[in-house]
Amino acid sequence: MKNTYNRFYNLLFVLAPWVIMAGMLQVNFQKFLPYQRIFKGPNFFDYFTVTDIFVTLLVGFLAYGLVSGAIKFNKRELPLELKIAAVLLMAAGLMQVLFQRIYEPVLSTPTEYFRMLFIFPLIFTVLLFRTTEEATAEKLVKSYMLTATFFSILALIQYLFGVFPGEQYDFMKRLTWPYLDFVTLKSSSANWAAFFVTPAVIFSFIKIVNSFKKVDFGGDFLIYNGGLFLSAITLYLTQSYGAFVAVFVALTLYFFRFFKTKGFIIAFTLLLFAAGAIYAIQSGTYKYMVLTNQVHYRYQNSVASRGDIMKMNLAMISAHPFLGVGLNQYQSYFSANQKAILGYQYGELQPPPHAHNFFLSMWTSLGFFGFLGMLILAAGLLWRSGFKPDQPAVFIFIAIMIHGLIDSYYWRQETAYIFWMVVALSYIYSITSERKRSHQDPMVAPKKIKVAAKENERIAVKF
Repeated sequence: MKNTYNRFYNLLFVLAPWVIMAGMLQVNFQKFLPYQRIFKGPNFFDYFTVTDIFVTLLVGFLAYGLVSGAIKFNKRELPLELKIAAVLLMAAGLMQVLFQRIYEPVLSTPTEYFRMLFIFPLIFTVLLFRTTEEATAEKLVKSYMLTATFFSILALIQYLFGVFPGEQYDFMKRLTWPYLDFVTLKSSSANWAAFFVTPAVIFSFIKIVNSFKKVDFGGDFLIYNGGLFLSAITLYLTQSYGAFVAVFVALTLYFFRFFKTKGFIIAFTLLLFAAGAIYAIQSGTYKYMVLTNQVHYRYQNSVASRGDIMKMNLAMISAHPFLGVGLNQYQSYFSANQKAILGYQYGELQPPPHAHNFFLSMWTSLGFFGFLGMLILAAGLLWRSGFKPDQPAVFIFIAIMIHGLIDSYYWRQETAYIFWMVVALSYIYSITSERKRSHQDPMVAPKKIKVAAKENERIAVKF
């Protein structure tokens, strides 16, 4: 009975990517779903998603499992930098809830926003790391790949045929579905879709390369090939140049660590050819021509707007270095202070909802402690990983950090969960890799033999 309960508990984590995607669809298409008022909070964007309920159930199952003895904490100790980051993020969020000024209009209460994007994802990460079995991590990766594949199928069907509710694509013909304004069903940013599938592209690519090394072409090989094909097409159609650069850098570093010099040169050359082909095709798109000022556009292009956003970021941090401007208050603060700081009205239809930089978003939203926590986590994780090629999650983390230089890879619930899932998997892969290396180390066996011989000698003397 205890074994059955433990297996079911681990199965819940394997199902987590599907629940996370269901929560994303719930938010984007809530006008079509019944009983949504049950999930609503006091403000417009406050809600409980199925993902929130799922994590609450996980905590309940864990509590019963610990009491009954069906579940035990494993031997994986939380890394020091993860502990420090969690404490700093919790402290930062608590200070936001207690002391932060609220700017009008109120988009959501700090408590709800903090719970949805930090408290529950951190709980999920700790439970995944400390309570799941070894095999669960690999099954979770496969589950995420299948989820990303299903996501890509739906998004591509809408992009090609427009059969689902909401716009087929945005005015630049970028793939954005299912990220829509849930009231108007107009397209949101294509970057959110890019955030969702980028990890799948890198995971599947590295898994396929490793399959060739191991000469393993079973069912998993087909899963990763299908996932790579569909998620890569989806990513390309988002025309997210930040994601393109992030994938290029992450795979270049992977090739550098995986191959010897000759193999790296060949692989990198092929990667450059692929990048050149993408550039040649993209140079004829509307987005590229707007970006390079080849066509007139009524708003600023993204390069010019990024300059204004960075100026606002630095002004926010200078004026509020300790607390920032508050959780989900960036857009309201931006709107109220843009003329005073920029000297003119921001050149887009609406002020941006975040700082378009991963670390500065943490600082402006959670204050200095939030920024410091994420900085310590990133530095510690990358240092600990050693960029080993048998640890695919760390290369996804690198892509997140690269893309995070020009965008905020975090501020949707599913994106936050994917971020923390990548963090947990990076550590789990690192521990598993070290364990395998220690078993394969030719010096380990002789040491064990010597210890055993000394023990036998001691017993013989005793008798």
